[in-house]
Amino acid sequence: MFFHRHPLIALLSVTGLVFLPAAVNATDLEAGKSIFESTCAVCHGVNGRPDPDSPVVQGLGTQPADLSDPLFNSREPAGDWRMVIKYGGHAMGIGEKMPAHKDALTDEQIADVTAYGKSLVDTSAYPPGEMNLFLPTRTKKAFPEDEVVYKGRYTDQAGENPLKSVLEIEKRIGKRGQGILELVHVNDAAGSELTDVELGYKHALSWSESHILSGAVIFAAPVNSGDSDGELQTYLAYGRKFSPSWILQSSLRLKFPMDKASDGAVELAGAVHYVHTPWPRRVFPGLEIIAESPFRSRNGDVEWTALPQVRVGLTRGGHVALNLAVELPLSGQSWDNRAYLTLLWDFADGSFFKGW
Repeated sequence: MFFHRHPLIALLSVTGLVFLPAAVNATDLEAGKSIFESTCAVCHGVNGRPDPDSPVVQGLGTQPADLSDPLFNSREPAGDWRMVIKYGGHAMGIGEKMPAHKDALTDEQIADVTAYGKSLVDTSAYPPGEMNLFLPTRTKKAFPEDEVVYKGRYTDQAGENPLKSVLEIEKRIGKRGQGILELVHVNDAAGSELTDVELGYKHALSWSESHILSGAVIFAAPVNSGDSDGELQTYLAYGRKFSPSWILQSSLRLKFPMDKASDGAVELAGAVHYVHTPWPRRVFPGLEIIAESPFRSRNGDVEWTALPQVRVGLTRGGHVALNLAVELPLSGQSWDNRAYLTLLWDFADGSFFKGW
């Protein structure tokens, strides 16, 4: 079988199968409960659900976060909560009325009250927000998101310099799923046109606070039916935190043309990002390596590329971000290089203009 012989499969051991244990920080839930009840409950409610009839809540002007909502509770990383508690809502681009507690609480107390807030509802059936890692340029992401993403790619190629634009709308479905809609537009020597509409579904299969594994199926339908019969894509996506500073993501994607599946290809991608600070509004460097080969692989058929890149957080909370990358061919491709611009908006964290 192809899966036993193909040289790209062996690379999975490099990009995703060598695991390191996640660090565990001990917290005191009883101490956290005491702090929560004396400091946080007046706005967030004793059980984490704000009381809309409370004069205090009404005086805030905006509804405090409902910590008892399992989707909200799970998708918010504990590290973000600690930052908000310590530095206040303004520092992270959220509620201006959320005060900073860095002078009133120690880091240990902030960790305790964060852990207690996380314990207010059972989120075991939901992938944790700690695994909502940076979006790479080509490597598929594992976390089920609520995002709108624009991807632009300019190819420097002899005789033709096409511009490809992709608009992705990704919507969380249930506890662990995500619907996918992509519109693909190409501007090249032949003209400017919408070429493909892609529909798909992604599902989280396994997770912890240090790893996540998901699978997805996408069907790409050509707008002009005379071009082709479309393409079916399937992929596995994996993400892992090796430390607070280093994250790895990898994906294995199979592409099956509907008119002749044997003419398809396999793509193995891996991305590493250096997360040098917990503040989202910073510049974070990364590097991707991509290997792609047709199913009917022979020696020399594998195409390799490298993509040095940077992620730039545009808002204080990082829910709007820019990714800039250059793709460099490493195996004699017909093009010289490619430039990528990716603009991401995580609309689950607020409007596009929130927190600039």
